[in-house]
Amino acid sequence: IAQNTQRLNTMRRINSAADDPSGLVHASLLQMELTAAEATSDGLAQANALLSTADSTANQILSNLQQARSLALEAAGGTLSASDVAANQVEIDSLLRAIDALARTEFDGRRLLDGSSGFRVSGYDASEILDVDVLDKQTDDEVTVSINVTTQATQAHEEYKGGSLTQDTTVVVTGPDGTATVSLSSGATTTDIANAFNAVTYLTGITATRVDSTTVNFDTVDYGSDATITMNVTKGSFNLDPAASSDGTDAVATINGQTVTADGTTFSYTSSQVSLQIEVDPTASGSLTPFTVSGTGLEFVIGTSAANRARIGLPELTTTSLGGLTGKLSSVISGGSNTLTGGRAAQALKIIDDAIDDVTRAEAIIGSFQQYTIGSASNVMESVIENTASALSAIQDADVAVETASLTNNQLLLETAYQALSITTLNSRNVLSLLTSLTSRVF
Repeated sequence: IAQNTQRLNTMRRINSAADDPSGLVHASLLQMELTAAEATSDGLAQANALLSTADSTANQILSNLQQARSLALEAAGGTLSASDVAANQVEIDSLLRAIDALARTEFDGRRLLDGSSGFRVSGYDASEILDVDVLDKQTDDEVTVSINVTTQATQAHEEYKGGSLTQDTTVVVTGPDGTATVSLSSGATTTDIANAFNAVTYLTGITATRVDSTTVNFDTVDYGSDATITMNVTKGSFNLDPAASSDGTDAVATINGQTVTADGTTFSYTSSQVSLQIEVDPTASGSLTPFTVSGTGLEFVIGTSAANRARIGLPELTTTSLGGLTGKLSSVISGGSNTLTGGRAAQALKIIDDAIDDVTRAEAIIGSFQQYTIGSASNVMESVIENTASALSAIQDADVAVETASLTNNQLLLETAYQALSITTLNSRNVLSLLTSLTSRVF
C-alpha cells in the first residue's frame, strides 16, 4: 500500500534504485539524451532566427539595389536633363549608403553581412583576382589555393569596316543584356556610329570604339561563351567582320591541380575542404599569387553531440564588395569613377546588375542552409524529443490505472485480514469464557 501510494503521489514508477535498478539506469540515460536534444532544439531556434534576420536584411539590400537600378536605367536612357540626373545620383547615394548600414545589422551582438561572420580570404593580388566568394569550408585548417590560368577568357568581338555610310542604315543589335535597334543616317562617320551604339550599351551590353575613319570595334562588356554579339542589318549597308555574329570564350585554369573551365572569368572550385567562386581579371595569365582561406564562419550544433556541427560563412554585402568586372558598387556613389553625373550611367547600371546577382546568390546560400541544414536538424530534434520523452515516460512514469487497482486490491486484502483477525480474536475470547465457566462449575 505504501509503494502504491508513493507512486500515485509522485506519478513515478521508479522512485528509488530499489524499485527497478536497471530501469533507473536506462531512464537516466534517456533523460540525458532528452536534455541534450532540448538544448540543441533551443540552439537551432536561435540559429533559425539569426539566419532569418540575415535573409530579411539581404532582401532589403536587394530592394535598395532594384530601386537604384531604376534610377540608373532612367539616366542611361539619355532623356533626363542634367538636373534630373543629379537628382537621381543623390537618391542612388542614399540607397547605396543605406546598404552599408544594413550590412552592419547585428543579431545577439554579432554583425551579420559586413564580412565579419564569413570565412576569411587573404593574400591574393587584387590586380589578378577581383573577388573570392567562399561558399563552404569543411575544415578548421587554413586552406591554400593556387591558380594557374592556362587560357584567358575573351569577349565577343565584331568590327565595322567601311568608313562613312553612303545610305540610311538600320541595325538590330543583340548582346548579352538584350536587343536594341540603331538607326544611322547617310553620311554618318565612324565617330557617329560608335556614339550611336554606345547610346544603347545599357540595353545590349556591347560597347563601340572608334579605331579610325574606316573602322569601329564592337566588344561585349562581359567575357566568356555567354557573351555574344549578333547584328542584323534590316536597312542599308553595314560591312561587318566577322559577318553577323561572334561569341566570346571562357577562361581555363588549374586550381590546386584540378582543371576548371570558368563561366567567363569566374571559376567554381570545389574540393573536400572548400567550395569557392573566384573571379579573375581578364588579363591574368599563368601562375597567380596563392591565397588562403581561413576561419570557421558561424558554427551551429545540429545534433545531440557537440561534435555534430554545421557551419556557414555569411557573405559580405557591402558597397566595397558587391559588383563585378566593371567595378564595385562603391564607385557608383558620388566621388566614384562610375557615377551618373560623371556620364557613366551605363557602367553604373552594369555594376548594379552585377551587385544584384551577388545578393541573389547570397540569399540562395543563406536560404538553402536555413532550410536544408537548420530546418532539417530542427525537424529531427523535434522527433528525437518526442520519441525520447515517450520512451522515458514508459520506463519511469506510473500507470495510474494499474497502481489504483493495486492499491484498491491491497486495501481490500488488508481489510479482509483485519476482519479475519477480529473473528479470530472473538473466537479466542469465547473459548476462554467457556473454559472459565466450566472451571467454576467443577470447583
